[in-house]
Amino acid sequence: MVGPKLGDMRTVYHPNSGRPVSEHTSRHPGSAHGESARPILPDEPWKPFFNTREDFLLSEILLESGMNKGHSDRLLRLIQACISGKGKLTLSNYSEVQAAWQRASQKLTPFECETVSVPYQNEERMFEVHYRPLWGWAQDLLTNPQLAPHFEWDARKIFKHNGESFVCIIDEPWTGDAFWNAQMQLPEGASPFCLILYADKTKLSSFGTQKGYPVVVRCANLPAEIRNGEGIGGGCVVGWLPIVSDDPKELKKPAFVNFKRIVWHKAFYAILKSIIMHSKTGCWFQCADGAPPRWLFPLILILSADLEEQWFIALLRGIKGKLPCPICLVPGDRLADLSTTWELRISEDMQKAVNEARGMRTKCDAERLLSGLGMQDVDNVFWQVQNSDPHRALSFDRLHSNNSGLFGYHLWREFKYIVGAQYGRMGLAKVNAQFDMAPSWSGLTHFKDAITLSFSDGKSFEDLSKVVVFVSHNVIKQTDPEAWTLLRAIQSFSILDLYLSFEMHTDDTIDEGRQEIQTFDNPKDPENGSGKSSSVKNWNFPKFHALQHSFDDIVAKGVTRNYNTKPNEKMHGPLKKAYLMRTNFKDVGPQILKYNHYALVTALIRGMLDALERRRREDAIQESADDSDIDDASEPVVPPKCPSKVFDAINVTLRSQRSSISLATLEADGARGVHFHNFGTRLSAWLSRSIPIYEINVPPETLPVRLEPGYKVTEYQSLKAVFESKVDFKRYIDFVYCNPSFHGQKRYDFVIVQAEAGQCFFARLLFAFTCSIADTTLAICLVRPCEAASGTAARNAKDRQLKFCRVREKTSVEFIFARSIIRGAPLIESFERANEYLVMDVVDHAGDLFLRCKELFKQYVTIIRDPRSQT
Repeated sequence: MVGPKLGDMRTVYHPNSGRPVSEHTSRHPGSAHGESARPILPDEPWKPFFNTREDFLLSEILLESGMNKGHSDRLLRLIQACISGKGKLTLSNYSEVQAAWQRASQKLTPFECETVSVPYQNEERMFEVHYRPLWGWAQDLLTNPQLAPHFEWDARKIFKHNGESFVCIIDEPWTGDAFWNAQMQLPEGASPFCLILYADKTKLSSFGTQKGYPVVVRCANLPAEIRNGEGIGGGCVVGWLPIVSDDPKELKKPAFVNFKRIVWHKAFYAILKSIIMHSKTGCWFQCADGAPPRWLFPLILILSADLEEQWFIALLRGIKGKLPCPICLVPGDRLADLSTTWELRISEDMQKAVNEARGMRTKCDAERLLSGLGMQDVDNVFWQVQNSDPHRALSFDRLHSNNSGLFGYHLWREFKYIVGAQYGRMGLAKVNAQFDMAPSWSGLTHFKDAITLSFSDGKSFEDLSKVVVFVSHNVIKQTDPEAWTLLRAIQSFSILDLYLSFEMHTDDTIDEGRQEIQTFDNPKDPENGSGKSSSVKNWNFPKFHALQHSFDDIVAKGVTRNYNTKPNEKMHGPLKKAYLMRTNFKDVGPQILKYNHYALVTALIRGMLDALERRRREDAIQESADDSDIDDASEPVVPPKCPSKVFDAINVTLRSQRSSISLATLEADGARGVHFHNFGTRLSAWLSRSIPIYEINVPPETLPVRLEPGYKVTEYQSLKAVFESKVDFKRYIDFVYCNPSFHGQKRYDFVIVQAEAGQCFFARLLFAFTCSIADTTLAICLVRPCEAASGTAARNAKDRQLKFCRVREKTSVEFIFARSIIRGAPLIESFERANEYLVMDVVDHAGDLFLRCKELFKQYVTIIRDPRSQT
């Protein structure tokens, strides 16, 4: 017997396997079927998961390329169209695709590259700037037939009667004073072509080692829906500025600080130079609307930037300067004073100051003059553009000044510090738990760990500011002056920020917003002042002072969405994605801009294709309507449509249809609650009263209504309410639910109901259903109404100081017609008494709920009920 030799292997299997010890000469044991055995493979391994081999191969490509559902569907539709002969695909490889994109890129103004030379320490330093000529971009817009009908060439003032007098309405830039004044400076018959420019550095890589400096332009002559949207007519990258690396040896030296400013403004000149001459002489241009040529004067109406960029644009010395505001001449130690109005900066005066400083005999004299104004000895590139004062163009940035800045960096930090110091971990834990108890609402972030998590985005801070007072008022005591003062400040801030978010303003709302600034600023009045100050917090910083200019900017340039940095920062996402997926991580600027240009061309072609498709559909519908009177017996019979799962009741649509259910089953279902007892009897009585009152067309013999236990109603578990906003008079949609298991949780939302007597009231939606009387189907809801909650003098004072709208849910229920629902309303527990709720009026991003509550709670001491709706 030959013993083991070098290289032989032995495998001992687990005793439970029942397999014997295996001796073999290779590292792996032999097959149980012998050396010649081969694995049995299916002939078609892709089945039954994929119909064909090609289906699998295509799916594999889609998976590996990271395509989402929308991209995958579009590619599959294209392939199917080619297979069926409805289309033709001639591209055969990647090179041909790239060649096609290169040809298409000439459709729009391409990027150019220029080298900027700036001397520093006896040497010329060179920087590349990539830019799309602004006038070329403007011509791309002006020659686009899809955009042509949407341009607004003339400033205007719009007025609306409020029942007593006409009040001015401000929304788009052309309704503001700046557009009006700019047009006044132009020759008669000329039109302003108004630009909105944005610039800000962004981190392209996760760790911030690679940065980009995009410049984005928008056209203020286009409406916000187009201007702030994506694609042609929306924001467009027109520049990629150089970033001067910080040299530790030169950092904070005045000469190096000036050097960085000079590089920035010289590089920006490359972007602006194509419009500088036209801003002075104008340019006759034939637009795509077919009108006679227009005499257009390009100008910079708005500069959108965060505070740090504003200091670069205005060439100021920043927070340590004596006059740090880029808009006015407020001293650096008076930034916390919002009650005093300061002299505004004027471009001509700043330019004169720089020239005067350069003519002085000594550098000390020049430095004294410029430092007194907080300025730097650098030529501002925006001085070269006619009718474009950079100090007037710089605008209030709600995202960074309010959401991330004033609240996120200051109020929120102060809140967590004071609650932790005064009420300890138990207080913080209680606030954290009550955050999670806030109702879900469309557009509102739901916070489960608000106290423990760290946030960096403005949207989260905005939502936190809207909710925090409602979830902490029962933790912070009125007898604790510092914490209570801060809570009132946050509540005032949330109201102020809501006014600043309005997408349409009137003279009245602007006056109310200005008054709220004074309320936020004034800690002395115990009843009206918010008390922003505390013994710990120093409020003397520029972003607090920026509030003083916020409503002035609205009057001058329209609502804040016209110049908020939010839509511009949203454009950083595609640039970061292009960096990650479309570059080799070296010299990334040109590669990113190449992809960005291709994406813009794609948007142009896609917009035209979509428009053509819409036109074909409209023509087909029109042809169908024209032929509808022709009797063609050979026409195929159209099968009946499936029954709808929704029911329309004028302004309200019932959704999420359930199976029909009999009245007897409803009443016997104990899980539904006591308000379903005698449901059929009460519904019959209510219908008998309401049908004549509401003049519902049913045969007279059906009255009085008597519904038998076997009578069936159809249940719906959600409603869509369409309402007109009191802010901008546009139509908005609320989705509300009456669902016993909405994502595993009970959800019965609150709504605002219009009573027949004219009053409105809040109510909890319990049950939505349809029922038929004769041939008429009625949409009805069972609700539990609310009434104004009365309390002690101390609690009433608390409600006044925090501006709470407090209601109490009644025990009785009643029926209403679904059409009487105006809109949904987020209500949160008061955490003080059972069945008491606070209306979260500032949570509604559109502002409509806030204005409705102001009207409703003026006389919401006793709600006058419509006696005909009682059950």
